Amino acid sequence: MNNIINITSFTWNPAELEDWMIGVFIFVTVVVLIRYLVAWFVSTLMNRGIISLSTKSVIIRILDLTVIITIILGIVESITASLTPYIIVLVLGIMLFILFYYEIREFTAFITVQLQKYARGTWIEAYLPNVSTPVRGRIVEIDPFSSIIEDLHGNQLYIANSILVNSLIKEYRPIVTLRVSVDMAPEASLEPLIEKVKEVVEETPFRLDETRIPLNSLSKDRLTFTLHLIPLSTPVRSNDLFKTLKKINNAIREYNPSINIVE
Repeated sequence: MNNIINITSFTWNPAELEDWMIGVFIFVTVVVLIRYLVAWFVSTLMNRGIISLSTKSVIIRILDLTVIITIILGIVESITASLTPYIIVLVLGIMLFILFYYEIREFTAFITVQLQKYARGTWIEAYLPNVSTPVRGRIVEIDPFSSIIEDLHGNQLYIANSILVNSLIKEYRPIVTLRVSVDMAPEASLEPLIEKVKEVVEETPFRLDETRIPLNSLSKDRLTFTLHLIPLSTPVRSNDLFKTLKKINNAIREYNPSINIVE
């Protein structure tokens, strides 16, 4: 009896105990190694700017909790040789999933958004499900439950991550679109007018996109075209935009201009 060791209701001899300890050691070592490999991968994603620091912290916490539960379950199962611990954990897991379904769904979408190409600071045009008008703006923050998109004028919109991840998203370059109507005969040239606009815009916090000046309409003595102004910084201040419009209007006042902001 001196060579028998009692653990719970089992009796192991020293050789069995040694094998059990070696097995537990290997199991714990493998789990911990996997934990550090996953943590290293998550840190790499953060260093590359794919995910944020807050995302990394949340993932590491979940990872540590999973490691602890896995080790405890493995040790208990190796001692009792019973599936009871797994059944208990499964039932608890189902209950937690039902109770926290919304949080789990949004956090899963949060991870997906973090791993997408359109990370924080990116300007996007998002077509949300069942919404015809796209949302345009810069992603300024990605929280576990929602993302914050700031438009060109500094207005912020909170969008649930589950909605954003199911949206059609494409890159977007922030611009201020102007619809300009001027007096101009059909045989006149547009170049002198555009040159005047370009000169005054260079003195403002905007730059004129000369590659995109579409003509909208041309009547007997009236021409309508579109200008795209690229802001040098965002958000665009109303005062800066007003001064720019005023300078453009003064520069081409001989053409009797009418200027409207499209977006």
